[in-house]
Amino acid sequence: MPDVISFQDAIKATEGEDKALLIGNGFSAQYFNYANLLAEAQLEEGSPIKALFEELGTVDFEAVIRALEDATIVERAYGNAAHAAELEADAQRVREALVTAVNATHPAHREDLVFQYESAAAFLKHFGKVFSLNYDLLLYWVNLEKSLLRDGFGKGDYSEDGRFLGPFIEGVYCDIYNLHGGLHLFQNEVGDVFKALNDGEGVIKNITYEIADNGRLPLYVAEGTSTSKMRKINSVEYLRYCYRELQTTKAAVFVFGHRAALNDAHIYHAIFGSKAKHVYFGVFQPDAGKVTALDAELAKYKKLGGDDVPYSFFDSETAHVWDGPPAGEETE
Repeated sequence: MPDVISFQDAIKATEGEDKALLIGNGFSAQYFNYANLLAEAQLEEGSPIKALFEELGTVDFEAVIRALEDATIVERAYGNAAHAAELEADAQRVREALVTAVNATHPAHREDLVFQYESAAAFLKHFGKVFSLNYDLLLYWVNLEKSLLRDGFGKGDYSEDGRFLGPFIEGVYCDIYNLHGGLHLFQNEVGDVFKALNDGEGVIKNITYEIADNGRLPLYVAEGTSTSKMRKINSVEYLRYCYRELQTTKAAVFVFGHRAALNDAHIYHAIFGSKAKHVYFGVFQPDAGKVTALDAELAKYKKLGGDDVPYSFFDSETAHVWDGPPAGEETE
């Protein structure tokens, strides 16, 4: 089994170097996970969609979307266009249910996380750039509370009703890259991206209003396969820009809260095909089986990327993201 070091040792090893962070849903796991998302998704009991979750034995929305997308291809190839359209519509319903669920499982207001902001901020302050694969608002809220990182919207204008700020401007004061979009991001008719604001009743209420009353869904990537995700990324200039930034990074990249799963292969192709100095991969409760399996996966990406980017493992729990910062790392 490869060695597993502490987060603190990984930080010491990169002292004086540029550091970037890639976060997956493990960053938010203390507040919601796929299991309670499904419980809050308002999917009708006995419906084919709910039955599909059960038949696949999963609570992973992306796995169900992937199954529906695959079935759509099969049905269309066999000349069953009507059923293919029905399955395609169900895949979209699952995406919409995911948005509903994430809204339902967030804390109502960012003020509900007052203490935890301190530990999350102590973690984030180590990094000059943050790449997020999450749709949720926890990173957004931490950044609003502590003003740690710039998101590229600062040179935009407020909408007439004060509910949005934007558009996003490439290359202007940006340290946060939402690789798969986010619940707080919306596109206008010409493809410009704006971020939702707290208009007095909270950003969650603002997002819910935009979905329910204006019929607009947030900009997010919930496709089931890496290929489908890249298709969505390539269709939106903001997402393309974020992805290019990952492809061209020269920093030491820390990965936190992610599994290197096949449905996110495009992310690891980007990292291991970049000029990243080193990859530090966080493992939750590491054991020999888990680390060995991850080592095999990362070795494949490393070889495909040209074998130039080394990687190591660290124990993700030693980062203390949500349980209070380690001594000496308190934020101001």
